Amino acid sequence: MSSRRASAGGPPVPGLVESVVALVRANANLTHRVDHLAAVRFKLNDTDARALEIVSRLGPMQASQLARELGMTTGGVTTVIDHLERAGYARRRRGDENDRRRVLVAVTDRTRRLEAEMFGELISDNHRLVASYSKTELAIIKDFLERSGAQLTANIERMTKRGRR
Repeated sequence: MSSRRASAGGPPVPGLVESVVALVRANANLTHRVDHLAAVRFKLNDTDARALEIVSRLGPMQASQLARELGMTTGGVTTVIDHLERAGYARRRRGDENDRRRVLVAVTDRTRRLEAEMFGELISDNHRLVASYSKTELAIIKDFLERSGAQLTANIERMTKRGRR
């Protein structure tokens, strides 16, 4: 599929591939900086802030799912959830009335207010930017982001396996 795309639009312009790869890396750095500024604003460490972002984006989840998303043990994520609860950003709630062991972690209204304050303008800017592209361009961007995410996931798995040896 990617070779068909490359041939349909002609060969890549020399230096353009390198330029795009450099921009992807630069944007990853900028995202990290935004994440760190949010952690500082929320008075959290970077790991706790990352956990809060995940629960906010994906919705209420079990600790085991959050641990997988973070690449942590369930024991480690319990400490993260404790921090978030003490700070008033997350709460544990029953996920199943018939199974008291099933507990979900959810963000609080306080978290939603701070997120709107911190990220509201950025989110609006992103919506306007994305809406400025055509349907065809958005399909290409979406494809790139999905495939890039799949590559990142595969590399995380590969790096994790190497770390266990």
